[in-house]
This record gives sequence, C-alpha cells and structure tokens, in this order.
Amino acid sequence: MGQSLGKPVPLPYGAWHLEAMDSHGGWISSAPDLVRFASAFDKPDACKVLKPESIKTMFARPEGLAGHDKDGKAKDVFYGCGWQVRTLGREDRVNTWHTGSLDGTSTILVRRVDGLCWAVLFNTRNNAKGETLSGLIDPLVHKAADKVKRWPDRDLFGK
Repeated sequence: MGQSLGKPVPLPYGAWHLEAMDSHGGWISSAPDLVRFASAFDKPDACKVLKPESIKTMFARPEGLAGHDKDGKAKDVFYGCGWQVRTLGREDRVNTWHTGSLDGTSTILVRRVDGLCWAVLFNTRNNAKGETLSGLIDPLVHKAADKVKRWPDRDLFGK
C-alpha cells in the first residue's frame, strides 16, 4: 500500500472521497431502499425517520429569493431542505424529488402528491450527447405512471 500512496489511480477509484460526503452525496443504496426512505415521509405522524415538524420544514418554501422571485411572488419550484419541491396549485400539494450524479452515476428519486414514489439509478452519468440520464428519464417515468389506471392495493415492500 505504501508504494502506491500519492500515485494516480483510475478515475472511478480516486476522484471522490465518498467517506467525507455523507449527506452531500455519499449515499450508497438500492432503488427499493431509496423508495422506502422517501415513502417514510408520506405519513408524517407514523414516520420513524423524522418528526412531523421536521418533515414540514424539509419541504417548506424558503424565505427570500430562494423561494420567491424578485417581485416577492412565490416560485412554483424551489429547493427546500435537501429536496426540490414543485407546488401543484396549493402549498400542501407538492411533488418532491432529488437527483444525484458523480462520475459513473446518475440518479433520481421522486415523490408525487398522488402517493407514487420511484427511484431510477444509472451506472453512467451522461449519454453520448452529454445529457444527464436522470433528467432524460424523469418525464418518461411520469408519463408512464400517469397511464396506469389501477395500482396494486397491497404493500409492495414486503416484510
């Protein structure tokens, strides 16, 4: 080990110090576990991750230009505490999402007001045109989900 200390390594093995990123981008998860995590916020009073007040804060509109335009009008889309938030007519009707990307990855985690939640993970960042895959897949998954007329009425997570 001492002989390779300080020497260049292939990009996937040395460009990021993931251990130091924690909530900033060092998450390692499967798509089902990301959906389990995000779905925990659907019922704030039963959430085992955060208190209801914390969930409300997480998705709340920030003051000033972060949540409003220069004329003071509320933005339809803003960044809350760790999540992008899109209001759908009312402050209590929102879709929330988060994307992620490091070299060799592109991800998106979506929570919709209708109760649907999904995660898509790619093992590459961009396509041949340089477009981020999470941005390309997002409208396609929404479109597909909108076409489903009946969803299963049982818990798909299992035990």
